[in-house]
Amino acid sequence: MKKWMTFSLLVVLTATMAGCFGTEPDTMPSKESSKMIDGQQTQTQSSTTQSSPASQSPKPDPAAVADGKYETKLLFSEQLEILIPKGFKDKSSKTGEVIYKDKSEEVTIRIHHDPEQSTTDQDVARSLQKLAAIMKQNYTDAKLLREEVIKVNGRQLIVVEADSKDKYAMTSWGVLNGEFLEIEITCPVKKKAEWQSVANDLVNSIKMK
Repeated sequence: MKKWMTFSLLVVLTATMAGCFGTEPDTMPSKESSKMIDGQQTQTQSSTTQSSPASQSPKPDPAAVADGKYETKLLFSEQLEILIPKGFKDKSSKTGEVIYKDKSEEVTIRIHHDPEQSTTDQDVARSLQKLAAIMKQNYTDAKLLREEVIKVNGRQLIVVEADSKDKYAMTSWGVLNGEFLEIEITCPVKKKAEWQSVANDLVNSIKMK
Protein backbone atom coordinates (compact mmCIF):
# COMPACT_ATOMS: atom_id res chain seq x y z
CA MET A 1 0.00 0.00 0.00
CA LYS A 2 2.78 2.42 0.92
CA LYS A 3 4.59 1.56 -2.32
CA TRP A 4 1.42 2.28 -4.37
CA MET A 5 0.92 5.66 -2.68
CA THR A 6 4.57 6.56 -3.22
CA PHE A 7 4.32 5.65 -6.92
CA SER A 8 1.09 7.66 -7.37
CA LEU A 9 2.65 10.71 -5.70
CA LEU A 10 5.69 10.48 -7.98
CA VAL A 11 3.45 10.38 -11.08
CA VAL A 12 1.50 13.45 -9.95
CA LEU A 13 4.71 15.38 -9.15
CA THR A 14 6.23 14.53 -12.55
CA ALA A 15 3.12 15.66 -14.41
CA THR A 16 3.03 18.91 -12.45
CA MET A 17 6.66 19.70 -13.27
CA ALA A 18 6.08 18.97 -16.95
CA GLY A 19 3.12 21.32 -16.99
CA CYS A 20 5.17 24.13 -15.42
CA PHE A 21 8.43 23.79 -17.30
CA GLY A 22 7.79 21.61 -20.36
CA THR A 23 7.17 22.72 -23.98
CA GLU A 24 5.06 21.04 -26.61
CA PRO A 25 7.32 19.85 -29.46
CA ASP A 26 4.53 20.26 -32.03
CA THR A 27 4.33 24.01 -31.37
CA MET A 28 8.01 24.71 -32.11
CA PRO A 29 8.67 26.19 -35.60
CA SER A 30 10.29 23.84 -38.09
CA LYS A 31 13.51 24.74 -39.90
CA GLU A 32 11.47 25.55 -43.00
CA SER A 33 9.17 27.84 -40.99
CA SER A 34 12.19 29.62 -39.52
CA LYS A 35 13.59 30.22 -42.99
CA MET A 36 10.27 31.62 -44.18
CA ILE A 37 10.01 33.93 -41.16
CA ASP A 38 13.56 35.16 -41.72
CA GLY A 39 12.72 35.79 -45.39
CA GLN A 40 9.64 37.81 -44.45
CA GLN A 41 11.69 39.91 -42.05
CA THR A 42 14.32 40.49 -44.73
CA GLN A 43 11.70 41.56 -47.26
CA THR A 44 10.18 44.02 -44.80
CA GLN A 45 13.55 45.59 -44.08
CA SER A 46 14.34 45.72 -47.80
CA SER A 47 11.03 47.42 -48.63
CA THR A 48 11.66 50.01 -45.95
CA THR A 49 15.05 50.81 -47.43
CA GLN A 50 13.79 51.02 -50.99
CA SER A 51 10.87 53.28 -50.17
CA SER A 52 13.09 55.99 -48.68
CA PRO A 53 12.40 59.54 -49.90
CA ALA A 54 13.68 60.37 -53.38
CA SER A 55 16.55 62.84 -53.63
CA GLN A 56 16.07 65.90 -55.80
CA SER A 57 17.99 65.49 -59.05
CA PRO A 58 20.09 68.41 -60.34
CA LYS A 59 19.23 70.13 -63.61
CA PRO A 60 21.23 69.32 -66.79
CA ASP A 61 24.50 71.21 -67.16
CA PRO A 62 23.40 74.80 -68.07
CA ALA A 63 26.61 75.42 -70.03
CA ALA A 64 26.08 72.34 -72.21
CA VAL A 65 22.47 73.33 -72.85
CA ALA A 66 23.45 76.93 -73.64
CA ASP A 67 26.16 75.77 -76.04
CA GLY A 68 23.61 73.85 -78.07
CA LYS A 69 25.13 70.48 -77.17
CA TYR A 70 21.65 68.96 -76.89
CA GLU A 71 18.35 69.07 -78.72
CA THR A 72 14.91 68.44 -77.23
CA LYS A 73 12.99 65.36 -78.36
CA LEU A 74 9.27 64.73 -77.80
CA LEU A 75 8.52 61.01 -77.80
CA PHE A 76 5.58 58.62 -77.42
CA SER A 77 2.85 60.97 -78.66
CA GLU A 78 4.70 63.89 -77.03
CA GLN A 79 4.17 62.45 -73.56
CA LEU A 80 7.92 62.34 -72.87
CA GLU A 81 10.41 65.18 -73.30
CA ILE A 82 14.14 64.46 -73.11
CA LEU A 83 17.42 66.02 -74.23
CA ILE A 84 19.47 64.08 -76.80
CA PRO A 85 23.01 65.02 -77.88
CA LYS A 86 23.09 66.70 -81.28
CA GLY A 87 24.34 64.50 -84.09
CA PHE A 88 22.78 61.32 -82.72
CA LYS A 89 20.75 59.39 -85.28
CA ASP A 90 17.45 57.62 -84.72
CA LYS A 91 18.05 53.88 -85.16
CA SER A 92 14.66 52.72 -83.92
CA SER A 93 13.24 49.56 -85.45
CA LYS A 94 10.15 48.71 -83.41
CA THR A 95 7.13 50.34 -81.80
CA GLY A 96 7.47 51.38 -78.17
CA GLU A 97 11.26 51.71 -78.32
CA VAL A 98 13.42 54.61 -79.52
CA ILE A 99 17.15 54.14 -80.07
CA TYR A 100 19.69 56.88 -80.77
CA LYS A 101 23.35 56.28 -81.65
CA ASP A 102 26.34 58.53 -82.19
CA LYS A 103 28.33 58.54 -85.45
CA SER A 104 30.64 55.76 -84.25
CA GLU A 105 27.59 53.76 -83.11
CA GLU A 106 29.45 53.00 -79.88
CA VAL A 107 27.23 55.20 -77.70
CA THR A 108 23.60 54.11 -77.46
CA ILE A 109 20.55 55.73 -75.89
CA ARG A 110 17.61 53.35 -75.66
CA ILE A 111 14.20 54.54 -74.45
CA HIS A 112 11.55 51.85 -73.97
CA HIS A 113 7.87 52.42 -73.16
CA ASP A 114 5.56 49.48 -72.50
CA PRO A 115 1.85 50.50 -72.52
CA GLU A 116 0.86 46.95 -71.54
CA GLN A 117 2.86 47.05 -68.30
CA SER A 118 0.93 49.16 -65.80
CA THR A 119 2.95 50.40 -62.84
CA THR A 120 3.17 53.11 -60.17
CA ASP A 121 5.87 55.30 -58.64
CA GLN A 122 5.76 53.09 -55.54
CA ASP A 123 6.28 49.93 -57.61
CA VAL A 124 9.27 51.48 -59.35
CA ALA A 125 10.84 52.72 -56.09
CA ARG A 126 10.59 49.21 -54.63
CA SER A 127 12.38 47.80 -57.70
CA LEU A 128 15.75 49.47 -57.07
CA GLN A 129 17.47 46.29 -55.89
CA LYS A 130 15.88 44.32 -58.74
CA LEU A 131 17.32 46.75 -61.31
CA ALA A 132 20.74 46.57 -59.65
CA ALA A 133 20.62 42.77 -59.86
CA ILE A 134 19.68 42.93 -63.55
CA MET A 135 22.61 45.26 -64.24
CA LYS A 136 24.98 42.82 -62.55
CA GLN A 137 23.55 40.00 -64.63
CA ASN A 138 23.67 41.86 -67.95
CA TYR A 139 27.25 43.12 -67.66
CA THR A 140 30.11 40.76 -66.87
CA ASP A 141 31.99 41.67 -63.67
CA ALA A 142 29.81 44.77 -63.30
CA LYS A 143 30.72 47.21 -60.54
CA LEU A 144 27.77 49.25 -59.30
CA LEU A 145 28.59 52.95 -59.09
CA ARG A 146 25.20 54.31 -58.05
CA GLU A 147 21.81 53.04 -56.85
CA GLU A 148 19.35 55.83 -56.15
CA VAL A 149 15.72 56.93 -56.12
CA ILE A 150 15.57 60.46 -57.55
CA LYS A 151 12.94 63.05 -58.37
CA VAL A 152 13.19 64.77 -61.77
CA ASN A 153 10.83 67.63 -62.57
CA GLY A 154 8.38 66.33 -59.99
CA ARG A 155 8.48 62.69 -61.17
CA GLN A 156 10.12 59.78 -59.40
CA LEU A 157 12.78 57.62 -61.11
CA ILE A 158 15.24 54.98 -60.02
CA VAL A 159 18.77 55.11 -61.41
CA VAL A 160 21.54 52.51 -61.40
CA GLU A 161 25.00 53.15 -62.85
CA ALA A 162 27.57 50.44 -63.46
CA ASP A 163 30.74 49.76 -65.34
CA SER A 164 32.31 46.49 -66.35
CA LYS A 165 35.39 45.37 -68.22
CA ASP A 166 33.93 46.60 -71.51
CA LYS A 167 30.85 48.76 -70.86
CA TYR A 168 29.63 51.76 -68.90
CA ALA A 169 25.85 51.82 -68.42
CA MET A 170 23.22 53.97 -66.75
CA THR A 171 19.68 52.61 -66.55
CA SER A 172 16.63 54.41 -65.20
CA TRP A 173 13.08 53.16 -64.61
CA GLY A 174 10.03 55.38 -64.27
CA VAL A 175 6.31 55.70 -64.95
CA LEU A 176 4.92 57.33 -68.07
CA ASN A 177 1.15 57.77 -68.07
CA GLY A 178 0.82 54.90 -65.57
CA GLU A 179 3.00 52.63 -67.72
CA PHE A 180 6.55 51.31 -67.52
CA LEU A 181 9.37 53.47 -68.87
CA GLU A 182 13.05 52.55 -69.19
CA ILE A 183 15.98 54.73 -70.28
CA GLU A 184 19.36 53.09 -70.85
CA ILE A 185 22.59 54.82 -71.91
CA THR A 186 25.65 52.70 -72.72
CA CYS A 187 29.14 53.26 -74.12
CA PRO A 188 32.55 51.56 -74.09
CA VAL A 189 34.06 51.85 -70.62
CA LYS A 190 37.05 53.65 -72.16
CA LYS A 191 34.64 56.51 -73.04
CA LYS A 192 33.02 56.67 -69.60
CA ALA A 193 34.78 59.91 -68.64
CA GLU A 194 33.29 61.61 -71.70
CA TRP A 195 29.74 60.23 -71.54
CA GLN A 196 28.93 59.75 -67.84
CA SER A 197 28.04 63.42 -67.35
CA VAL A 198 26.00 63.36 -70.57
CA ALA A 199 24.05 60.34 -69.34
CA ASN A 200 23.22 62.21 -66.14
CA ASP A 201 22.14 65.28 -68.13
CA LEU A 202 19.76 63.20 -70.24
CA VAL A 203 18.08 61.53 -67.27
CA ASN A 204 17.90 64.83 -65.36
CA SER A 205 16.20 66.50 -68.36
CA ILE A 206 13.23 64.12 -68.44
CA LYS A 207 9.77 65.68 -68.36
CA MET A 208 6.61 63.59 -68.44
CA LYS A 209 3.15 64.89 -69.30
